[in-house]
Amino acid sequence: MYRLNQLLALLQMGIAALAARRGLSLVTVIGVTCVVGVLISMLSMGAGARQMALQGARPDRAFVTASGAASTGGTLSRDAVLTIEDDPRIKRNADGKPLASAMQLTVVEGRRKLDDARVNYPIFGVQSQYFSVMPAIRMRAGRVFRPAVHELIVGQRLYTENRGLEIGDHLRMRGDDWIVVGHFEGGGWMDSFALTDADTLLSAFKLGGYWCVQVMLDSPAEFDPLKRALKANPSINVEVQTEAEFLVEKAKGITGVLDFVSYFVGGIMAAGATLGAVNAMYALVDQRRRDIATLRAIGFGSPSIITAMLIESVLLALPGAALGALLAALLFNGHHASPMGAALDLAVTPHIVALGILWALCMGLIGGLLPALRAARVPVATALRAS
Repeated sequence: MYRLNQLLALLQMGIAALAARRGLSLVTVIGVTCVVGVLISMLSMGAGARQMALQGARPDRAFVTASGAASTGGTLSRDAVLTIEDDPRIKRNADGKPLASAMQLTVVEGRRKLDDARVNYPIFGVQSQYFSVMPAIRMRAGRVFRPAVHELIVGQRLYTENRGLEIGDHLRMRGDDWIVVGHFEGGGWMDSFALTDADTLLSAFKLGGYWCVQVMLDSPAEFDPLKRALKANPSINVEVQTEAEFLVEKAKGITGVLDFVSYFVGGIMAAGATLGAVNAMYALVDQRRRDIATLRAIGFGSPSIITAMLIESVLLALPGAALGALLAALLFNGHHASPMGAALDLAVTPHIVALGILWALCMGLIGGLLPALRAARVPVATALRAS
């Protein structure tokens, strides 16, 4: 109880000192606000990419890829695709055909409308059952591509942001012209790519197999039996993932880079703001040396002084954290961005807000530690002689 009373007395004195030294306090709050705001706004790009990847994902859809394809570039042969489609757990349409589509992928370069910057975007080759597997896709204009013809259709977000993707426009790929014959929308990540016939794409790019097979299941409960059956089949060597697992894994490339840049920039800014907080706290300690020395002379212990100073530093960081999080949410949440050519909507989620606040608390603790140790260690006689 005695130590608690000491701590409360020190806090009361410290808060009064903060109010009296508004300039130093404001510098610290503004520094923390900037760091937290920048960190959250940049992390919102990665969060937005993850949200977009999972938008529309269904538990009754799955992806099958060649085992180790991510590291070895392995593909699925036509025979492997037929073996996968023969599995009885895959849903059939009214004609008894499996709702499955083998897919291949290529990336082409385009120009962004806003600033004519070069961007890369994906073109997926798909089979005829793809539109049954992905019923959310709807044609907005034009028509669907025909097989064995160099035609493609373009997602809504892709054609609104990039040049040369209007209906009737031609894309040059592998020395041939491909014509845009339609525009579609499907929501989320589907709006950021183009579609064409898979076998036509394989032939044009001289590819020997498919990247993956997307399948629709009779129910989500069929996923585990499907995975066990395909993994146990000696004629194929595959990996089976739910749609959500597959999309999150494929999004890791861009989200990993975005998160790294966010923490790198945030770390540099945090270091600068923390130095500012240390200097501000040192100045406050210097201005209160006589008061602290007097308290120590009448029996206030060093642990109470250190604890009080750390709490003061954290109290300085909290308003900056809250203000930075609020500004980031107001200015960036839901806004559109195209980092590294990838179109996405920024998302300020509770998770990254919590990270920003934790970041600020760590800055407050680090910023207050050295001044707190100094306040507790300065000899009483020396402090009392200070003018």
